[in-house]
Amino acid sequence: MISALFPTHVPGGSEQQGYRPAVVVGMPERLGVPRFGVLVVVPMTTDRGQKWSERSPALYPRLAKGTANLRSPSICLLDQVRSIGAERVRGYRGTLDAEQYRPIHDGLRKMMSYDGAAPEQTTRSAG
Repeated sequence: MISALFPTHVPGGSEQQGYRPAVVVGMPERLGVPRFGVLVVVPMTTDRGQKWSERSPALYPRLAKGTANLRSPSICLLDQVRSIGAERVRGYRGTLDAEQYRPIHDGLRKMMSYDGAAPEQTTRSAG
């Protein structure tokens, strides 16, 4: 787990911004020589009992205070997975053990699974 600076977006959107913890979930150099030094990360936010996270625990795994030196209970935002430049890393926080990492791994694997078929269409509108 790292601390990273997530950029401000213009125009603003729903992406996480600012200085926050993030779980490193991918390193492009494991597949080849990347053009740029980037990490694939899942940003986190403080767990304040948000209802949206309680409704979708597989999409928003929780980590307890103290896990990898977290200062407060936190939520992993799997729907915010992104690449960041290595220069945005502000520090190393700690390492998750296999049990702590499993819900993150399983959620990303299910969310990103690809079997050659187009993603299922949903009836919900995007607004």
